[in-house]
Amino acid sequence: MSTLAGLFGTFRRLTDRQEGVQLVHLLDVDKGKVPMREIGKNDRLQEMAQSQGGESYGEVLSLYLMSLQANVRSDAVRELEYICTCLKTWVQRYMEVEGTGLWMTPLMIHLSMMARRAATQLDQSKRSEASSDTYLKKLVEIHRELFQKLNKERTRRPGFVWVCCELLRAYFKLGQVSQCSFLLNAVTQSLNKDGFNPTDLPKSICVTFYFYWGKHCVFDHKLRDADERLTWAFDNCPEKSKANRRRILLYLVPCKLRLGILPTQALLAKYDLDMFVDVVKAIRQGNVKLFTDKMEESAADFIKMGTYLLMMKLKFMVLRNLTKGVHREVRSRLGDNADHKLDLEPFEKIFDWQDGCDADETACALSNLIHQGAVKGYLSHERRKLVFAKDLPFPPPSKWRA
Repeated sequence: MSTLAGLFGTFRRLTDRQEGVQLVHLLDVDKGKVPMREIGKNDRLQEMAQSQGGESYGEVLSLYLMSLQANVRSDAVRELEYICTCLKTWVQRYMEVEGTGLWMTPLMIHLSMMARRAATQLDQSKRSEASSDTYLKKLVEIHRELFQKLNKERTRRPGFVWVCCELLRAYFKLGQVSQCSFLLNAVTQSLNKDGFNPTDLPKSICVTFYFYWGKHCVFDHKLRDADERLTWAFDNCPEKSKANRRRILLYLVPCKLRLGILPTQALLAKYDLDMFVDVVKAIRQGNVKLFTDKMEESAADFIKMGTYLLMMKLKFMVLRNLTKGVHREVRSRLGDNADHKLDLEPFEKIFDWQDGCDADETACALSNLIHQGAVKGYLSHERRKLVFAKDLPFPPPSKWRA
């Protein structure tokens, strides 16, 4: 742990050299280099930091240390006020600095995280009151203000996109998903106007952006777009960031399943995705009973993530594979006499056993599979036959209408 004097000197040196990552390491309390005890006791902290932190960034350091002092003194409201003011001041310096200012984005990310953490803790401490999420909503207003300012700065795209990520994160937490569309449209229009590719951003920013963009596509039922963005986020997220990779998979796996791509058991085990293990097994086997049981068991988790409706649509795939299994078994028993016209009775019995369907419900389920392109054929009610196409009676999910 360093002294305050050492902290001031190192801060000036790192800002002069524009070493953003090292600056975060210096100021991050979790790294153990910040003299918290000295900060908590010093009554001249603000004045000292401002005078010794350097002409350009002394004010930023002063505000940051005052937020830490408020934390030590258990004054959560002032802690949030100071860190939000610090964030706004740093962004202002970011907009004014010569060059790209890219070195300043790591600390912007760190300050955003600290402000979010402080707001969340305050809201959690006041959950019993009528107006929950009050402080997070105030933080949203600050980020919206920063978003508007940075949108006008064409050379500050990394910071602009990061503030967008913070807003997307907050909107999802507040249940205001409808706000995300406007935000994403504004970002894509702005970036396209400049001919700017989001993947040119620093990986930490772009992976976060693509995750929230893909998550919104899931909520918006745009599965192919969601798959593309979430796959990019997962492929570019560092292997060591297991928690973040798992967070991406919680939305990517349902997309892949709906598109007919089943994950391996090894992948699910590696990222502790137990809720998908038996669902995948049910899809492979066409086991409707297993699927229904496991969906009931994990319903609360899927509802919380916002993927419950998407997961329930997978029953369509289970029914399709159940139909395929009955088709294969009946034709196998018929041997040389096998035809593409099969009696409805075996399908009715299996659907009754697996899903409690009567004859009419079975016919309805089969008709829906045919209508959506999951089964090629038609029902002949007069002859009580299910007539399958001779060529590819069970098209892959990529060919389905749904």
